Amino acid sequence: MIYVEQVRAGVTQLDVAEEMVGLHSRTPSGTLRISALPSFSQLLRPAVIAFNQRYPDILLDLYFNDAVVEMGRDRIDIAIRSSLLTQERVIAHKIHSHKYLLAASPEYLKNHGAPRTLEDLQDHPALLYRGPNSVLKWYGQDAGGWYEVPISPLIISNDGETLVAMARQHRGLVLLPEWGLKSFINRGELEAITLNQPISVRRGAEASLYMI
Repeated sequence: MIYVEQVRAGVTQLDVAEEMVGLHSRTPSGTLRISALPSFSQLLRPAVIAFNQRYPDILLDLYFNDAVVEMGRDRIDIAIRSSLLTQERVIAHKIHSHKYLLAASPEYLKNHGAPRTLEDLQDHPALLYRGPNSVLKWYGQDAGGWYEVPISPLIISNDGETLVAMARQHRGLVLLPEWGLKSFINRGELEAITLNQPISVRRGAEASLYMI
């Protein structure tokens, strides 16, 4: 799920890590432990390769998991997360802001029709993402603000690629970050769905990725 603008952003943010390393040594070495979201692995890969080529003496220890990390306890140097950690003495760099897209396969939409309103969603199977603390609910916005939308779950997974694969096999609707769906939409394997009101997995239209 590689989206070129975000690949460039990943490279830029690892440049920050390079600058930090360069402050301490002309020929840096040692171990750099990075924890990132599983869905961010392909996005981060080009930056990791570039970093390794520039600093071959640094051992990169990559851990892809969406669990909440304690930087000191877990011996993590850099964490990439979709929300800020509440721990003291950590510095966060925003990598990217994004919106969530609702999508399904063209065949699914041909056979079942496309939802047009938030109320229509409960008539379609929902492919839900499980975050580190709970299953992510779907929220809609009306004149009164954001509220939880009634849906009909079909499958729950903490692996975004599994949800995308299910959507590509015409199993239902998926709501994921735009950078995780764009390549499939561009190839015609999925189709973005526009509702009459905003929808997200949080009480807000935009979310962000942070390097901590």
